[in-house]
Amino acid sequence: MTESNPDGVVSVGDHFDAVEFERKERAERAERTATLKLSAIEAGRRKGGIAGAAMAGAMFAVQEIYEGPPLDADIVEVAESPDEPGDIDTDGIEVTVGGVDVWAPPPGGTADSRET
Repeated sequence: MTESNPDGVVSVGDHFDAVEFERKERAERAERTATLKLSAIEAGRRKGGIAGAAMAGAMFAVQEIYEGPPLDADIVEVAESPDEPGDIDTDGIEVTVGGVDVWAPPPGGTADSRET
């Protein structure tokens, strides 16, 4: 169960619960993958003896070398900012890029631009 402050803000403890949940999920995925690989190697042993098991294991090694490590499809990127985010629908976007100040109007234009 998660706890929150009276004003509805999620506490730091909830963040660590989410991290622990993600660790358990990754461990379960790794265990399922290992079980599938082991069953394929055992099937190779039944069909081709020791050579079949060695060939199945070698094919998994080649697959991992060729495709690289498995990527997490559930990557979540978190960025923190010391100030409150602006509302681009009313204020537009104002940033500094390479020492140059850039401003873009709100999407759909402003009330002034629609009247003209």
